[in-house]
Amino acid sequence: MVYRCCFIYVFVLLTRSDSLHQVVEVTEGGSVLLECSQESIVLENKQLTVHWRHNYIRNVFDIINGQVSIKEQDPAYKNRAEVLREELKKGNIFLKLTDLQLSDGGTYLCFVPDLGLEHSTQLVVKERSCITCTTAEVRSHGTGARLEKTLYLLIQSSGFILLYLIG
Repeated sequence: MVYRCCFIYVFVLLTRSDSLHQVVEVTEGGSVLLECSQESIVLENKQLTVHWRHNYIRNVFDIINGQVSIKEQDPAYKNRAEVLREELKKGNIFLKLTDLQLSDGGTYLCFVPDLGLEHSTQLVVKERSCITCTTAEVRSHGTGARLEKTLYLLIQSSGFILLYLIG
């Protein structure tokens, strides 16, 4: 009997429509918006408490009784995590993460205890890659003599330009 009750409870938790899971892929150095619910929440002037956690233990961001609280925030997210206040007023709970690092990859859990709302997002942070590679002939300035060297121009997705002279 106990096993049957546990099974039903777990089944209900897994099939609830407000307990959703998404996968989001981004490139390191970029920004991302993670949503807590795919539907607007009717606030009715409630001072919500919202918790965002990374891999279930790292405190990313908290709103407690309608007020931002960063007292317990993991230092790795200082000045990189915020909740969009204007969207929150509309009933949309979004977490914005900036300057993404490879270590930011993992599961982000948002939960709103007063509403019984729980949502998880799997964030995959991909390493920056070279998007443009080209070669150019290198000549001596002034004489126009060929230097027998190859210049490689690498333009990364972050906008940085790397020059390599090989010869």
